[in-house]
Amino acid sequence: MTMVPSRIRVVFMGSDSLSVPYLETLASCPMVEVALVATSPDRGRGRGLKVSAGPVKVRANELGIETIAPIHVNDDAVLAGLRGVGADVFVVMAYGQFLGPELLAMPPLGCLNMHVSLLPRWRGAAPIQRAILAGDSETGVSAMLMDAGMDTGDVLGSVRVPIGPRDTSRSVADALAGPGCALMLRTLRDMALGTAVRTPQDGSLAVKAPKIKRGEASLDFTLSAAENERKVRAFFPKPVAETFLPGVGGRGLRLKVLEAEVETLPHGMALAVAGTLLELDRKRGPLVAGGKGKALRLLRVQPEGRTAVSGADFSNGWRSRVPIGIRLEKVPEV
Repeated sequence: MTMVPSRIRVVFMGSDSLSVPYLETLASCPMVEVALVATSPDRGRGRGLKVSAGPVKVRANELGIETIAPIHVNDDAVLAGLRGVGADVFVVMAYGQFLGPELLAMPPLGCLNMHVSLLPRWRGAAPIQRAILAGDSETGVSAMLMDAGMDTGDVLGSVRVPIGPRDTSRSVADALAGPGCALMLRTLRDMALGTAVRTPQDGSLAVKAPKIKRGEASLDFTLSAAENERKVRAFFPKPVAETFLPGVGGRGLRLKVLEAEVETLPHGMALAVAGTLLELDRKRGPLVAGGKGKALRLLRVQPEGRTAVSGADFSNGWRSRVPIGIRLEKVPEV
């Protein structure tokens, strides 16, 4: 009977909070030794842009694991340091940097990328957000053996998770963590045993998931109410969907929308122009015409410079300053 090596020596590469459960799982697994963590450099965070470590570095420090945070992971000095670690495999999860050919060829078992989509669908930086925006009914995690392309390597396994009608990027990421971490450990075991099955991706089925661009989170009332509702869920908790109420307060009010739902337009309002504020309901919140007989109810919002409130509280607190009939717009570019 073939036995798993006593310890698989791993370099973990991750930067996003999405990566943290995977690091924790590796650190707690008896068959794994996390020799080093590579993550993003410290940067300004929060309103004051105070320079601080990212979530992966913070957790690695708590676990007592050595970290590096190179600006360019493919620099010669970084390569020399990683070569000296003597890792069996690199595990990459939402790291944010491309690995060059020298890095890809360095560990004897290869570089394993845990990608949060069902490859080849949603190759790129924002697979969860893109899946929600597209109205996909499911997503998943793929264990991929990295090559020189953008998420083009052979798939070693995958797990599927449904996307519900109220799911946000946060809830989907949370749902993926457990199955994804279990898949990672199974795949590492199979790689160490030499039993991992490589399945090439069908490039003709590939769909790109590019990084979210500035302005994409702005609600667009030329789109349907359903598309804007998906924006609200896709961009929570970041960057958060938003809209603009022109003229409110003199210069207009920028309004983040944290939660919304699609409704049928009230009787007699079927011809309302999309983007028109139809009501400020004291119990249910603002209702905005969405076109094609539908409307968007704003259930939780955050006026610029203020704390988040329920839609009902916004309706009660702002009704004297926000006129019914106003047309909501895209947020102006600064």
